[in-house]
Amino acid sequence: MTLLEFLFHVNNSVFTSALVLMLGIAILEGIMSLIGLALSDMIDSFIPDLDLSEDVFALSKFFSWIKIKQVPIIILFVILLTVFSLLGLFSQYILFSIFNSLLSQWILFLPVFLTSLVFLRIIAVFLAKKFPKDNTSSISKNDLIGHIATITLGTAVKGSPAEAKAKDKYGQMHYLMIEPENEGCEFTYGQSVLILGKIKSHFYASNEIPNKLK
Repeated sequence: MTLLEFLFHVNNSVFTSALVLMLGIAILEGIMSLIGLALSDMIDSFIPDLDLSEDVFALSKFFSWIKIKQVPIIILFVILLTVFSLLGLFSQYILFSIFNSLLSQWILFLPVFLTSLVFLRIIAVFLAKKFPKDNTSSISKNDLIGHIATITLGTAVKGSPAEAKAKDKYGQMHYLMIEPENEGCEFTYGQSVLILGKIKSHFYASNEIPNKLK
């Protein structure tokens, strides 16, 4: 069996797909960085600020376990995809070397995925020590209230938010969804607005910005 036949064998498709997705994300991050955007910052800004006292306690504990607030999520996702794909393909290679056949990928899927999470945790703990404590993912999105945001995509009206970007107190960029505070108002591309508050997963803002903030 050639390398290409091995990679694209039906019993390796999920592992090869993970590898291709990882490479695609890396390429997309590189392209976006060339045009002044950061895919990692954009995704981090949409991760909810979870409260351990809420009903999502288990999810919060899991996020904390993989250091999702200390390491950018795009990096964690790329690590998970890489480890998952390589572990799966390596396991299939060993099995093929011994039995001259490949095991069903769905039998391998769960043990490989769980093992990948363990490796992800180990790597994330190491990386968390390397990232500055004021990393964008470590602050609450509520800290953006009172800051200036710039509309980057679409037109925002009441009830229909648009994408915007804003810098936190550390100078790090966040991407968020913003809508006008009042009916009849709209925000267009390139417009600067003042973030006033948060509604669930998005913010509301005003186009009236005090002179001292301009």
